[in-house]
Amino acid sequence: MNRFLKYHIWLWITLCFVIMNYVNAQQPDTRLRSQIGISFKPLKVLDISASYRIDLENNISTFQRSNFELGVGYSVLKWLDVDASYRFMTGYNKDAHRFKAGISAKKNTINKKFQFQWRSLINLNSNYLDRDYWEMEDPEWVWRNKFRTKYDISKKLSVSVYTEIFLRLKESQSYFYRNRFGTNLDYEFKKRHSFSVGYYYQLEYNLKNPESNNTFEIEYKFEIKKKKKPALKPSTTESNLF
Repeated sequence: MNRFLKYHIWLWITLCFVIMNYVNAQQPDTRLRSQIGISFKPLKVLDISASYRIDLENNISTFQRSNFELGVGYSVLKWLDVDASYRFMTGYNKDAHRFKAGISAKKNTINKKFQFQWRSLINLNSNYLDRDYWEMEDPEWVWRNKFRTKYDISKKLSVSVYTEIFLRLKESQSYFYRNRFGTNLDYEFKKRHSFSVGYYYQLEYNLKNPESNNTFEIEYKFEIKKKKKPALKPSTTESNLF
């Protein structure tokens, strides 16, 4: 087996072992995210998407919130994308709005089986879309960076591990306050239809009331096929010109 492959398998096993031991010691809440998404590519480099997600908390026994998101992405280069989205979140106690904008880069290695990915984005979170509210309560700005390693088991099946760090941006002082460590399994069971299951452990710090949780994820995605323009048939009528 390739040394590089051995190293990443060992790293993945070690990471899972460390996370599970820490989780058992902390006894955090267990949550579930169920999502359905749809996407459409009007152009080869342009992607428009929409998704709806339901979040459960308190050991997957209580409704936390639902999320509706609209997004657009553009491929600047084969290895570089930019994207932006808006998300509306609603729960029993409050509603919230989130605007995101970011970039992502990817690099294939080892016979294109492994892919390293980096995503960096800025979040703007606010409870209200109101200028007076923003003057009284500063909206929350967060800078997120995710580092992911993906391995293609086959053309339809892939597995990945990742870590993501969150930096809260403030005029007085910016600080790190959240980390995620997770893994995903993605399967394209039919052309333009895919299913994904995942898990991540979230750890918070530098907060007044930090929380930690185990979150399981389930997602179904469907890509709308772009209709091809019918080919023009050559005219069969005879010319009247002499």
